[in-house]
Amino acid sequence: MSTPTERADELARLVIAAAQQDNGCVVTSGLVDTVTKMHADTEHGKANQASVRRLIRARAAAEGVRVVLTDVERYWAIREQLHHMGGDQVHALRDSIADGGDYDPRANDAVLIDAISVRLSNRFPPRRLDGVEPVSISLWHEPEPDGVGSLPQYAELPGVAEALGVLRSAGVRVATVPGRKMLYREWHSPEGPQGAFVRPHAGRTLEVAWFIDGAQEERGMRSRDTRPLRDARNQALDDIAEAFRGAGWTVWRVESSNTATRRGLRVDVTPPAEKEPTAVISEEEADALVAEFGIGEGDLDEAVYDAANEDGADEYNGGAHPELSDDDAYEEVHGAADVQASSVNNQGAVGQVQFLGELCGNIEALRSLLGDVKGQPKPAADDDKARRRAVGFAAKWWAEQHTEEPTDEALRATFAHCGKPPRRSCTR
Repeated sequence: MSTPTERADELARLVIAAAQQDNGCVVTSGLVDTVTKMHADTEHGKANQASVRRLIRARAAAEGVRVVLTDVERYWAIREQLHHMGGDQVHALRDSIADGGDYDPRANDAVLIDAISVRLSNRFPPRRLDGVEPVSISLWHEPEPDGVGSLPQYAELPGVAEALGVLRSAGVRVATVPGRKMLYREWHSPEGPQGAFVRPHAGRTLEVAWFIDGAQEERGMRSRDTRPLRDARNQALDDIAEAFRGAGWTVWRVESSNTATRRGLRVDVTPPAEKEPTAVISEEEADALVAEFGIGEGDLDEAVYDAANEDGADEYNGGAHPELSDDDAYEEVHGAADVQASSVNNQGAVGQVQFLGELCGNIEALRSLLGDVKGQPKPAADDDKARRRAVGFAAKWWAEQHTEEPTDEALRATFAHCGKPPRRSCTR
């Protein structure tokens, strides 16, 4: 069990490390509280806070961090930031706080308000502010951003952004959910969210609800209040469904089964499947190349194996399968390449040409490759092919075990009956 001093020392070290890594080398009271909560279940997380702050101050100069823990330290740190801001910027900051009202967290920050008031007064700035480099982090809490059509944390997701684009293109109004806190009577009023609101559901599916006076459903409302709203929400959800269908999305209407009349709840939508990339050459073009070059059965088997393993070598060199050892990763990528090549070879000459076309990238490179293959001697017999594969595999093994190249005679004598296909390269 550690002593109180050791616990405080460890927590101080963690706070300083967090400040250096994620907080612009500034230790604030909020950072201390956050780190303490993160380690609340550990022994050092129960350290005395006064001792922790004392140790942080003692190490601050040596660790190169700025300590802003008290209101006085925070006041002067804010004054330094405001001192480096233009007058128009400070006025804009003050106006935005005033526009936010009492629910803006900055409006209740007495230290920030005092610093802004002094900055905008006619007082001369104190000399302590001259030549001081202000801290790079914000020393006050910004108001939460409004969610336009979706919550801010979801708005940048590809599916959500695309769905909002579909709604705006169709002229559908999207709801704005204020980031600031609102009273219940404000939320459930014409000032509350109005329109479509998108949120992720499962997989690629999204939910689209319709807000009317801050409510996306009728639950909790009196029966006589729901009648005019039900028809309006049903019509709005119908328009939303039609907009997504027109954009090629898959649409499901989610409706209640507990009411005598139709009551729409939301619309679930899924974007269209991604289009497969266009092949370098079509099946008809590949068939024409087979006829043009006179490619017969088995002519491209070796070329396919070579191309697949070359692609596997690129994958291996790019760090594929980092969870495996170097040898296992090498065997994994090349084993998969052999399986792929075998599958392609079973598709016939047309499939082989299409596969080679994808790896070549363009028709000119493919034609050059086919010309080189057809210009080579006829593939050796099965026994001779197996021997050459054995020699290639033996060369790889020998290169791993020795520093000199083996002779052909030694390889043939040692691996004459080995039928394992060789790899593209003997080096790692």
